[in-house]
Amino acid sequence: MLLRLATGWIVDDPGRPVKASKTSQKSASFPTVISPAAKAACPAIYLETVQKSFPRRRTVKELLAHPFRRAESVEALRGVSLEVAPGEIVGLLGPNGAGKTTLLKVLCGLVLPDQGRAEVMGVAVGSGRLPEVLGLVHGEERSFYWRLTARENLEFYARLHGVPAGRRGELIEHLLARVRLADDADRRFGDFSSGMRQRLAIARALLADPPVLLMDEPTRSLDPVSAAELRHWVIDELHGRDGKSILLATHNLHEAETVCHRVAILSQGRILADASPERLRREGIGGAHYRLVLEGEASADLGAATVLEQVRREGREEIVVQLGPGGLDDLLRRLVATGRRVISCGPEVPELETVFQRLVGREHEAAR
Repeated sequence: MLLRLATGWIVDDPGRPVKASKTSQKSASFPTVISPAAKAACPAIYLETVQKSFPRRRTVKELLAHPFRRAESVEALRGVSLEVAPGEIVGLLGPNGAGKTTLLKVLCGLVLPDQGRAEVMGVAVGSGRLPEVLGLVHGEERSFYWRLTARENLEFYARLHGVPAGRRGELIEHLLARVRLADDADRRFGDFSSGMRQRLAIARALLADPPVLLMDEPTRSLDPVSAAELRHWVIDELHGRDGKSILLATHNLHEAETVCHRVAILSQGRILADASPERLRREGIGGAHYRLVLEGEASADLGAATVLEQVRREGREEIVVQLGPGGLDDLLRRLVATGRRVISCGPEVPELETVFQRLVGREHEAAR
């Protein structure tokens, strides 16, 4: 598996380290200092109508039957536009195949967009300066050397980052202490738990002190306690203390709701929604929602209101409706006119998971 390091290097086999050339060592800078004025002048992450397609894989039968036919393209990103402000945490949600991995690869410079504009702190993703402003934390970290200790791994990657030898030891000790691995610094990485490996990955991402971090499902393999601890650490340390801008790709909706200022929902290569979790819950599906408990025979005449949930028990019916243009007054008038008795009526704020499922479901239905 090819992995692009924060220095822009490509490592094919983590078991065989590549020696840095003198030219690459001299050209590396540590760290890049970005003034507060520069941070305020540009978004931390800026994507404008980014498009990316890949050729569809063909079967052996197709290749033999039509060896010279041009492969069909599959659109992974279709006009994605997104901004992350300095010091902001934005969650990236989407089902499998939505384009999240491709989007992260574009931001890391692993692939270049076919069209559109992608920048991190004003640095184009195709620029050699990208590693100076961007760090990556992956949920399933496979690029560490399992036979080396935590300290030795950080030493190796610090060299790749061009950290001066005089600062290297002090910086590594500082980062190990920050991620609470100082007492395990001389243990082999292969003996680490999933939580310890994740904390070491964060320490590596901070070697060059980049202002922007990409975190790809950082709690994927963690138990609930370790995941909660990591989320608090991200909020208190990376955001609260360091002021990092973070794009957090996750499948965990609770994580997105508790950690992120905003959430962007990606499906089939397009951004379906981009707002705070609270606003998405209130407005993301469209139209106000009410939960009503009714008595009497069920009636189909609800006007423009849409029934989202319906349960009948003990002679009563409980429904959740999405109001139509006529609003709540029109719905209640229709219910009373049909002889229904309204026992209770109140606003219903859906869970983020419900909003996510309905938005993605609508997109899939429209694509059929």
